[in-house]
Amino acid sequence: MVIEIIYLNIFIVFLLITFQAVYHCIVYICKLFFEMDPEEAKFMRTERKPGSVDVHPNIDAICLNYDLDIQILASKENVLYGEKKSLKKIIELPMINSRTDCHALSKEVVNQCELIHHSRLPEVEQIIYYLKKRKMQNGNRGNSAMLGDGDKIVAEKISNGVQEANYNSLSDYIDLLYEGMSEKIKGAQLIQLLARDTENLEALATNETLISALGRVLREDWKRSISLSTHLVFTFFCFSMYSCFHDVILKCKVGSICMDIIDYELRRYDRWKADFEGSEAPSDIPIVRKPCPSSASMSDIPRSRIPEPVRPKSGNFSDSNISQIMEGSVYDDLTTSMEGIDDRKLTDEQKLKRFRTLVKKQEHLLRVAFYLLLNISEDEVVEEKMSKRNIIGLLAKALERENDDLLILVITFLKKLSIMQCNKETIVGNSNVIEKLPRMLNSNSADLVHLTLKLLFNMSFDHKARYKMIKAGLLPKIMSLLSDDKHQEVVLKILYHLSYEDEVKHNFVDCIGLITDMLLLNVGNEQDKTMVALCINLATDTSNAQHIIKKNRLQALIMRAFTYQDAMLMKMLRNISENSSSAAAFIEFVGDIAKAVVESKDDDFIRECVGILSNLHLPDLDWAEIFKHFDMIRWTKNIITSNNSDAELVLHVIVLLGTASTDEGCSNLFCETNILALLIDLLKTHQEDDEIVLQIVYVFLIALSHGSNIDYIVNKTEAPAYLIDLLQDNNKIIRKLCNTCLNIISEYDKTWAERIRIEKFRNHNQQWLTMVDTQQLDSEEEDEDELPPYLNTEYLSTAVVPPLSDLHDAAETEIISDKDLECDYFDNNEEEEDMIQEFDFEAM
Repeated sequence: MVIEIIYLNIFIVFLLITFQAVYHCIVYICKLFFEMDPEEAKFMRTERKPGSVDVHPNIDAICLNYDLDIQILASKENVLYGEKKSLKKIIELPMINSRTDCHALSKEVVNQCELIHHSRLPEVEQIIYYLKKRKMQNGNRGNSAMLGDGDKIVAEKISNGVQEANYNSLSDYIDLLYEGMSEKIKGAQLIQLLARDTENLEALATNETLISALGRVLREDWKRSISLSTHLVFTFFCFSMYSCFHDVILKCKVGSICMDIIDYELRRYDRWKADFEGSEAPSDIPIVRKPCPSSASMSDIPRSRIPEPVRPKSGNFSDSNISQIMEGSVYDDLTTSMEGIDDRKLTDEQKLKRFRTLVKKQEHLLRVAFYLLLNISEDEVVEEKMSKRNIIGLLAKALERENDDLLILVITFLKKLSIMQCNKETIVGNSNVIEKLPRMLNSNSADLVHLTLKLLFNMSFDHKARYKMIKAGLLPKIMSLLSDDKHQEVVLKILYHLSYEDEVKHNFVDCIGLITDMLLLNVGNEQDKTMVALCINLATDTSNAQHIIKKNRLQALIMRAFTYQDAMLMKMLRNISENSSSAAAFIEFVGDIAKAVVESKDDDFIRECVGILSNLHLPDLDWAEIFKHFDMIRWTKNIITSNNSDAELVLHVIVLLGTASTDEGCSNLFCETNILALLIDLLKTHQEDDEIVLQIVYVFLIALSHGSNIDYIVNKTEAPAYLIDLLQDNNKIIRKLCNTCLNIISEYDKTWAERIRIEKFRNHNQQWLTMVDTQQLDSEEEDEDELPPYLNTEYLSTAVVPPLSDLHDAAETEIISDKDLECDYFDNNEEEEDMIQEFDFEAM
């Protein structure tokens, strides 16, 4: 028993020693490899980041690539050690068959696998569909042929006679580009299929051999085959979808080649059409401008001029092999194409079929080429180069085609270019783009119509473009699309721009009623502002104004304007009220408008309401009663005496006073309430503002036309003195109005008549009087005893001025009589009445 206890103790001691040794080993390893203290390690964090999802090359399975990130953390989550590793998870799907539901199976895979997010469900479904299709094809033709190692599969799936592309065979595809035309087409097509997969683009872009070969073949052989050109351009088009690969395209100068291809194909289409119709061939003048040549050394010669080495598959250089190698090289005559319809052996039906086939292929090439140019034109420098080479001419020529998809792309390109002013001028200038657009608006494609309208909107900012649009008959076509909800917004904007032209406003009569009804139905819509702005422009035309207020629309418009306190809508009503034929319709709403003027808090709304009242030159209106009933006298005094009032609002109020003064009772009310006296103070404040001064003088002219107000204006205001001072104003209209007012005052008050005559004399002969004073001073210095040869101005102020003879063509230095001066400034009553009518002003 004692021996067993001893052995047990020895065993325990041995275990302790062993555990201690292991512990020290772990500590040593941690210090050696991880450079950390194991006592500090508290946590381990594992993170899995999902990557790409691919198809397994051999079995029916999904390969999920993910990254495993392992980190050892300290107590405060400080990273002591971290390691990342890329792993792969195989999800086998052996049950796939022809009856497999790809959507249901993909849901099951996503739900079971935590590494696949639910947002990748369509991607997983597409992979399962591919596995299902591959298994069905493998079952039909047996096992796939294997090349070399078991991991490499030659995808020999044939789809329409075309081999499926495999990135592992890229070098073989490049070799095909150095063979005959059929091999080049096949190689270009396989490379294009690889480029369609976005995951291959980065690897393809870094393959200099591939890019060089593609650029060389495109430069040298694009004229020889539409199919070859299409495959090559499409490959570069795949790169153009991403800005990071644009350098690949610019390095090979693919954009310039594409413009040459488009130019050549458009002109070749004209030749095909002429051959088919038996008409005379059109001129074959290139549309694209050639770039300016620059001096270059031999080292700067473009690669297209240097023959590149040819790599035949075999080393046999027989005569037939040599001819095959040289086919498509730089030594061939590239001016002739392999496609054409000028075969005399073909019947008319066969020619038509061939013509349609070639046109279809050509339009596909044009679409890809234009799309590539559109993508790389996001760089302003590249777009400028395209413009210099006349890209707009190519787009204008392409508008003659019938393919809707091609036309949509062309219109989109033009819309992008039309943003720049220089491009817009070219489009409007000699390209005849606008003349070709009416056909697009008749298309059955809603997208084409909408893009065409957007292009027209971009160009409608230019006056010349608007003129051409109207001349091309686009206005009726655009108005016909107004009822279409999809195009309504852009149509309204185009019509708004076209409404700038006064000569075409009467053409809107057919649609102005519809626009007004749309405005009344759309409450709080974003299109309201555009419709109101359009109606504001159109309401200045008499016929449009009459159509707007038909069918009780005026009452509905006023109700809506008052409900929403809409200043723009009131501006439209104000323009309607400017037409004498429409102003009478506002009589029943005068009270509501006057009440809104006094009670509203919106200055813009008040300004438009005052403008409407100012336009109502109606003899039936009792302005005195309106001002009394709505207490507008107090409101008017507050506006014209307040220092914080808006100058524009003050001007509108003065215009309203001029309109209301045509009523003699209201004019007497203004005299009784000292409104006219306040206008004199306002004249002092705004003496530099010609518009306000002119309207104030007009108010006095209207008030003086009523005999009952003359005594108040002459004896209780300073109006005559200020009118005399304004005779020297620089504004000709103000001088004429003041002269007319002073003539009326002269007839009423003889005291003022004498002073007015002298002041008119001084004003008209100011230069002569200045010369007289100067001459008199000089003569007094020479001899004080002699009489002065001229009368001075002091004598003129005390002596009676005798009448002088009539002067019809008097110079500025001649003296004229006061009677002639009065005759020159509208002295008779008939001319005064004409002046009142002539200066029936309104605020602008």
